[in-house]
Amino acid sequence: MKTRFLMACAAIGAATGVLLLPANFVAAAISAAVPLLYAAMVGVWLVGPVVALAVLRRPGAALITMLIAGIINIPTPAGPAAIVTNLMVGGAMELGFLVTRYRIWKPWLFYVTAVVFESFYAFSAYSFFNIGDMALAAQIVFFGLMAVSAVVFIALGLLIARRLEATGVARGIAPRRRPALSES
Repeated sequence: MKTRFLMACAAIGAATGVLLLPANFVAAAISAAVPLLYAAMVGVWLVGPVVALAVLRRPGAALITMLIAGIINIPTPAGPAAIVTNLMVGGAMELGFLVTRYRIWKPWLFYVTAVVFESFYAFSAYSFFNIGDMALAAQIVFFGLMAVSAVVFIALGLLIARRLEATGVARGIAPRRRPALSES
């Protein structure tokens, strides 16, 4: 791995870690008491790996980025589990690109990967949040909010990536781009 690639992942990871510091405190405070509000915010964990993958377009970018973000978030209520959580998110985002052998970088793949990941996460969180005890409408809203959150934060991550690319920050790190990020 090139030093510039690792430094870019570290920079994106540090920025992501700082973004997630308050998110981890908020999530700890509201997850049990207001799961619907928690569902609306879970997409924030997707911003870092999306930016890393969209800008750097290299295998492992999301994992390295989220490892750094997780280390930064150890002092939050998540503790050392922040590393595991962030690696899980980074790994999940990498899977969509691994399936395509890191050849497709179109925005739709970011959205599909994130919504699939959020769907699995929502079902795994089903028992933790006692979703089954909620009214049917609340259950539908919970899953809907998680999906919308993923889409909104993917869009934000792609916007940040486009802005970073415009500055030339990834010049010499990312492979030459065929289709632009804004293409569908």
